[in-house]
Amino acid sequence: MFIKVHTSASNFILVNVSHIVYINPSNSNRGCTIILDTGVRLDSIEDYDVLLQQMMH
Repeated sequence: MFIKVHTSASNFILVNVSHIVYINPSNSNRGCTIILDTGVRLDSIEDYDVLLQQMMH
């Protein structure tokens, strides 16, 4: 299963959820950081809850 991770208003990356190790919510309630098992770190402009919602569907 893949989810869209928006890195900016006009760009997104499709991420296989089986490679997600950790999702760190932002302190400012805007965006979050996703850590993949490859060591890649993605900064998302979407909130933590938005990504979890995608994973549920």
